[in-house]
Amino acid sequence: MKKPIIFDVGSHEGKITSLLNNLYKNSKIYCFEPNRKLIEKNKGKNLKKNIVFFNYALGARNEEEKISINDLDLTSSLSKINKKSYYYKAKKIILGSNKNNYIQKVKIITLDYFCAKKKIKKIDLIKIDVEGYEQNVLLGATKTMRNIKYIIIEIQKNSMYKDYSKKKIESFLKKNNFYLLKKFNFPFMLFEDRIYKNKNFN
Repeated sequence: MKKPIIFDVGSHEGKITSLLNNLYKNSKIYCFEPNRKLIEKNKGKNLKKNIVFFNYALGARNEEEKISINDLDLTSSLSKINKKSYYYKAKKIILGSNKNNYIQKVKIITLDYFCAKKKIKKIDLIKIDVEGYEQNVLLGATKTMRNIKYIIIEIQKNSMYKDYSKKKIESFLKKNNFYLLKKFNFPFMLFEDRIYKNKNFN
């Protein structure tokens, strides 16, 4: 890819951002992370002119929401937790309870709005890892989808998040001409990463 445009949605501490930047030296990477502390940490690790950071989330509409920031920041999410979920109970036992979690207001915008505002006409690769909020990100990208080449997305295989539907995500991607290239499963983890490609691109 020549000068690829990359989006890291749910950039966390920037490990994937760093990896992608090393793979594609001439890329432009847009990072989205609603947790203010993590954005600052991410910036400290990735002081590159081609990497830009945005302290808000991508979702289905432009709005302001509240997010629960947990001690274990990997579990912070805009999604509503199903506390009856076996996976949630197991994670709580293994990882411990979030005693010092706090609520933070976060700005949410759609991918369509962002791309129109920044005049971004194509995205070579977008990585979406937002703890059960993936479908909302996709719903805010109905106009942009045709101009995305690859999507890397986390798929949940558990009932931890309310209103989460793997089938709806799969249906949305298929409807928008994306097909599954590869699945990555992780031992003992009830989620997987998938790579999808847009049929409109060679």
